[in-house]
Amino acid sequence: MSLTNSSNEEQIRILVLNEGEDKSEELYRLKKGWNLQIKISSCLSWRKVRLFTNSCLNEEDQFERTIYRELKWIYPSNGKYDDSDRYTNLSCFKSGSFHYYFTIDGTTSKDNLNGQGYFHVEPYLIWPDGSSEVLEQECIACQTVLSKSLGPLSEWTSRLEVTHHSGYNMIHFTPVQILNCISNSSYSVSDHHKLNPLFQGTYEELKLLIDNMAKQWRILSITDLVYNHAANDCELLKQHPEAAYNL
Repeated sequence: MSLTNSSNEEQIRILVLNEGEDKSEELYRLKKGWNLQIKISSCLSWRKVRLFTNSCLNEEDQFERTIYRELKWIYPSNGKYDDSDRYTNLSCFKSGSFHYYFTIDGTTSKDNLNGQGYFHVEPYLIWPDGSSEVLEQECIACQTVLSKSLGPLSEWTSRLEVTHHSGYNMIHFTPVQILNCISNSSYSVSDHHKLNPLFQGTYEELKLLIDNMAKQWRILSITDLVYNHAANDCELLKQHPEAAYNL
């Protein structure tokens, strides 16, 4: 992938497709607002390449992972029989990881793909203090905190103040839901919908707390939704035992 800059600072990344190339274990990083220009290599120039992606082609589109749209080629050459310089342009409207694949036999099916890969449009983090300032991913300084060790919500601010004075701008909270009563492991979740009673509070109070941290301390928060980590007494497994399978 290469980079070009125009006079108005428009960011363009170029991705070149190669015949039979599987890039599914690689990830191209892009930023929201950038343009991804996809071209074909010389080995594909004579092929009838059809390109598909599950990325949103318009800002108002809703993302559906299983829905693919075909990208239309742009033909800059004036030559009647020369389309080897054709390309397509994809605007990065929404954050997320998106898949693309292409065929060379004129079909649309992923079963007949000749090449594939992924590109990732980074999340767009904005401070909620009215400044509209963006927190760049390269500038994130994140500290992991064991939520179960923080005690009641009323004590969280005093316990987390050291994080603020240490210069961190993000806290990763381990799961805040009810944990297994025997192991008390941070990732042995008994109920994915209920807040840990150790916190002696509600989700609304937790939201107020982390919102205040973001506005007053400029510390953003993330946490895990670990639906594949479940305690043996988990409500999810009781209601859906078919979700677990052991050889």
